[in-house]
Amino acid sequence: MEYIIHYLHTHQIILLLLVITVGFILGRIKIFGFSLESSGILFSGMAFGELGFTLNHDFQVLGLLLFIYAIGLQSGPSILNMSRKQGQTLYTLVFVLLALGAGLTLLIAKWWHLDMPLAIGLFAGAMTSTPGLAAAQEATQSALTSTGYGVAYPFGVIGVILFIKLMPALFRVKISEEEEHFRKQSYRNRAKVITKCVEVTNKEINGKTLMQLNFAATTGTIISRILHQNEVLIPGAETPLHTGDIVRLVGDSQKIEAAIPYLGHESEQGCPEASYFGSQKFVVSNKEIVGKSLADLHLYAYYQVNITRIRRGGVEFVAEPHHKLQWGDRVRVAGDAEQMEKVKKLFGDEMKKLESGDIFSILFGILLGIGVGLIPFSIGKVISFNLGLTGGVLLAGIFLSNRGKIGPVIWQVPVPIITFMRELGLTLFLSVVGIKAGAQVFEIFQHQGLKLLITGAAITLIPMIITAILARVKYKMMLVELFGLLSGGMTSTPGLAVGTGMTSLQRPLIIYATVYPVAMILMMFWTKVLALF
Repeated sequence: MEYIIHYLHTHQIILLLLVITVGFILGRIKIFGFSLESSGILFSGMAFGELGFTLNHDFQVLGLLLFIYAIGLQSGPSILNMSRKQGQTLYTLVFVLLALGAGLTLLIAKWWHLDMPLAIGLFAGAMTSTPGLAAAQEATQSALTSTGYGVAYPFGVIGVILFIKLMPALFRVKISEEEEHFRKQSYRNRAKVITKCVEVTNKEINGKTLMQLNFAATTGTIISRILHQNEVLIPGAETPLHTGDIVRLVGDSQKIEAAIPYLGHESEQGCPEASYFGSQKFVVSNKEIVGKSLADLHLYAYYQVNITRIRRGGVEFVAEPHHKLQWGDRVRVAGDAEQMEKVKKLFGDEMKKLESGDIFSILFGILLGIGVGLIPFSIGKVISFNLGLTGGVLLAGIFLSNRGKIGPVIWQVPVPIITFMRELGLTLFLSVVGIKAGAQVFEIFQHQGLKLLITGAAITLIPMIITAILARVKYKMMLVELFGLLSGGMTSTPGLAVGTGMTSLQRPLIIYATVYPVAMILMMFWTKVLALF
């Protein structure tokens, strides 16, 4: 036994792998449906720390860099591309939720004379936020932070689950009635897209191109095909309209009805499919077209095809001229079937490139973030600060993932690689902070255990209750939306699982995915603020 202990003390890599392995096993044990998941590594580290083991601090720094940069890459597109109206409401509520948690943490810490590093750890654990712990650990440089996290985390997870379970009873709401109301509201708000074939009889537009008529902007509809002298054409900007043509109009019903008199009258003759018409999907893996808009590609002028839909990050949407292509986009192309091979070469369509990623761009992006984090900022002559490792690397990830490409370097990283980076960084980080905390966690818990548990429970529950009431009263938010808001704001995947299990709607998932990245960043912000006190 002494030989094994000595071996582990002198072989850091073996010790690190052992802590992580035991942590994963511990994290997968379920008790009444509750499991520690990745936080099991933290508790594994605490146990090894209590036994007197230590790990090199460099493992923690490396893990922190990988973890935070992955969060930046993952968060950037969703943060900067959210619609203003929807984003304002959701982000305001998440800000309130976490600000209440931070404010309550500060009040309790002063009232009960808790060490601030310990209180900050309680805050991160009560909010079940590992990014918050990462930022707090960097700000405090104290093992007490991870100790507080370990104490508050279990009830943080359970508290979110219990509150979401009890919300229908607390607010006296039937989920089935809310679902029916949401479906009716969505149906009323949804524009019905229809297709009609119209014969062109307006002599005023005879011979004019779609660009000259500014057709799409003027009518709010799209001409998908033209039957001209028994030949079916895929229209482009330079395609002219002639009297006698049969065109296929696509758009919502009201705009279609308004556009028909402008062109002529509805035709009983259908628009047949062209013999050469084809539709295929391609993957954007050619770095030369990343960052270019669809209008810049002039696809119809060169290949007589158009992009009709784009799938990005699991979401599919209608392609528009201003949309810029991103690395890894899946695009549906419709048009001349004989040109599809050339179009394939243009887009690249090489899945291997997406699966491998660019190691240089990842490492260089992290280095840029470190540099940004070291730049000093000042407000007046009194306050001077820098973003630090977490802030700088996070900012670099957000900015570069939206920029997409600078010169020959593609900054966007495939989702599977981002996920692997995040999980690898998290395991390294939790292993080291767990071991550091283990040396004192049991002693602190013996002296202040009940006080710390009450503090953690209060930080978990009170902000959720106040935010839920505000969302219901002021913003008239439905419970099915609150399920996603609270689980995303608390970065609680178990909470989301419970919420989605209570409804047949996908709304909780959409809200969760929207607010989760912002919640991670705000948690890092508030832990930095608390560290100033």
